[in-house]
Amino acid sequence: MVTQLLRRPPAVITTLAVGAAVTVSTIPSLLPRSAPVQGLLTGALVLTALALVGLGRALVRRLRRGHGEWLGRARGSADPGVRWLVLAGTVCTTSGAAWLAQHFLTGWTAALGMPGPTPAYWLVAGLWAGLLIALMVILVVVARRIVGAHWRGTARPLAVVVLAGATVTTAAAAPVDLLGVIRKDLSPGHVMLVDSPLGALRSFALVDEAPTPGAGAELAVKRMAAAGGLERAAIVVALPTGSGWVNGAAVAGMEAELGGDVAVVSAQYSDLPSWWHFLLDREPAHESAHALLREVVERVGQLPVDERPDVYVYGESLGAMAGQAALADLDPGAVCGVVWSGSPAAGLAGHPRERSLANPDDPVVRWTPATLWEHPQEWPTLWLPGVSYLSTTLDLAGSLRPDPGHGHQYGAEQDWALPRC
Repeated sequence: MVTQLLRRPPAVITTLAVGAAVTVSTIPSLLPRSAPVQGLLTGALVLTALALVGLGRALVRRLRRGHGEWLGRARGSADPGVRWLVLAGTVCTTSGAAWLAQHFLTGWTAALGMPGPTPAYWLVAGLWAGLLIALMVILVVVARRIVGAHWRGTARPLAVVVLAGATVTTAAAAPVDLLGVIRKDLSPGHVMLVDSPLGALRSFALVDEAPTPGAGAELAVKRMAAAGGLERAAIVVALPTGSGWVNGAAVAGMEAELGGDVAVVSAQYSDLPSWWHFLLDREPAHESAHALLREVVERVGQLPVDERPDVYVYGESLGAMAGQAALADLDPGAVCGVVWSGSPAAGLAGHPRERSLANPDDPVVRWTPATLWEHPQEWPTLWLPGVSYLSTTLDLAGSLRPDPGHGHQYGAEQDWALPRC
């Protein structure tokens, strides 16, 4: 194949399509991309370009069968010299684009407090792109042979799909903990496991203290009430991310705003990361959020009107999504104010006193189907239909890499002020 390529370079349209795909892949996205992510983006765009070229050729062949004489005269094959010239020009163009991207990436990563690109950045990216392209080509070839030789007219494809789905959905319940590698333990210094320096009450339930997420939430509220939380001036319901993490900067900021006369209540519904629950199992997050809010609102509602503490809700990332669903089942008047940070797809609950904190370069906030075709407001870099959505999807993997204030990192630099009653 290599010898044949040297004798006869690719067709002009193929060279231009691949060159355009590689050049487009170097355009900056929301966040600096690591070499593997850059390679995956480049590989995906090259595969898309090749697929479009293939579809175009198939269409031409179909038309040729109906208009053979006319298309036969119109069709031509570029001279090998022209092909070599186009290939050389495309290589120069893509190399220049990569050089510009490397220069920009160096300054960009430094500004965000991230590791800069290594000298082997584009070599590693090229290897990942080649691996993706080779893998997809192999899969297509194998699938064609299997379908053509054995599976046509049988139920085997459906059986394989069902088996794969069952394997994924039952992994967490397997006798051997197949998900142990991604489970996370909360550090002893987790904000909900240490005392507040301002005298605020913090009530928390760990995932292994209750049989269900709902029961864990009820346990946390019960502890809060037993410790005198209903006698505080305010209660903040803090809805955690997938692994039970609660933003310490948010808690500290809200406790300071309320003068320490506040009870913060939260519950860990899982020790698996947010991405797992977001993609495969959102029910534990929703069950926990509904139970936390329901229990707090019901207990506060049983008190005399002049003795009721103000109720506030805070949620970050998956906690924001779960909180928005839980608020939909409550009387808006039962909650004084709401603060979300890093809400997926910039979701809101529609509460009359609601704030949403979102970094402009947070891919979690920007990851919405509308990004496919609609230019988002305040998009921090060049936006391209389809391509920006794909690059944002890949940016999710590195959304926690920048310093707070960028990506999916929210810290003390944020204004955590609660909308008051």
